[in-house]
Amino acid sequence: MSTLNSIQSVQNGMVKHAYSLKIPKKSRDLEDFLCEGFHLVREALKSGLKCRFIFATKGAWDNPEGQEIQAAAQREKVRCFEVIPKIISYISDTVTPQGILAVVGKMPAQWPSEPLSRVVAVYQVQDAGNMGTLFRSAEAFGVQGILLTEGCCDPYSPKVVRASMGSLFRVPFVQNEKWEAYEDYLKQRQFHSYALAAQAAEPLTKVKFSTPVAFWVGSEGAGLPDELVRACDAAVSIPMAGQVESLNVGVAASLALFWAHFQAPLS
Repeated sequence: MSTLNSIQSVQNGMVKHAYSLKIPKKSRDLEDFLCEGFHLVREALKSGLKCRFIFATKGAWDNPEGQEIQAAAQREKVRCFEVIPKIISYISDTVTPQGILAVVGKMPAQWPSEPLSRVVAVYQVQDAGNMGTLFRSAEAFGVQGILLTEGCCDPYSPKVVRASMGSLFRVPFVQNEKWEAYEDYLKQRQFHSYALAAQAAEPLTKVKFSTPVAFWVGSEGAGLPDELVRACDAAVSIPMAGQVESLNVGVAASLALFWAHFQAPLS
């Protein structure tokens, strides 16, 4: 491997830029986001994203995974730097950083390509872990696009990026529209829309889903507004035992997508 340029100070301009990407009030308005850890940096490169630069400690670059990433970065002409551990700790959003992170350009908003069979619409979900789970399960069960209403958490926040495990890079999504605009979009394309609601009368397991299908999932506290539920074709719930009243939105959406996928698998 070639000798890397070294960065020793947190006052370096690139270090300051990387640090700003973990500050919510700043990061939403910036064109880049932060990828941290061997897996996510590798996935960003593999997915064809525009990596601005990669920071890693000497120990991380010497790691076999680090060597693989450096080789891939050199092929893509991505700048790589060796930094002191203090810089990684300064930028990192994790308790025990792996010693490597990348600054990556955000993907342009992308409506899912047609023809469509399966979409998830997300209403004001604010928990980053749940949002990341939604992206991961969406990819696993054949979802072709995610519609994020205004009021959702930033999909590029470091915790969402980590929780998605790279699925964020591959599932097309749009954000910051009113739910009415998304429902109009779905109706124009003859989608069957289902609201996932804890108190819905129709159990998920008794519904015969046909494509194209869209699942609406709501915020962790309030769920979906009544007018949105009424706009859907039906409201469905997940049958549960015991005294559990509800599941978190990431788990609930994953179960619904699993059921729809194996009931009507995509070709």
